[in-house]
Amino acid sequence: MLRHLRSERGVTLVELMVVVAIIAIIAAIAVTIFQDLQKKAKLGADQGSVGAMRSAVALYYGKNNGLFPATEGAVESLTTPAPQWNCGGPSYDATNGKVTYTFTVGTC
Repeated sequence: MLRHLRSERGVTLVELMVVVAIIAIIAAIAVTIFQDLQKKAKLGADQGSVGAMRSAVALYYGKNNGLFPATEGAVESLTTPAPQWNCGGPSYDATNGKVTYTFTVGTC
């Protein structure tokens, strides 16, 4: 009976700590990668919204005898659904119909 108990081997505390440390390292790497991907997705969504606004300005210009929308709000109302900005915001120049995007550092 005594010999039988000694032959069974369990997990030592050191082995368990090594496994926990490895899992913690993998989790830290995964969280960092996820956060970077999330930032890129938000920025990509904003860039897509700017593209939609530029297209809306071009269509408006074509349908209204060469006139641009008067305000930035008018441009945003042309896009459906209205853009939700994540990392900055657009600016619109009514004189030439130019839509630009300003990325605010630290907001994304």
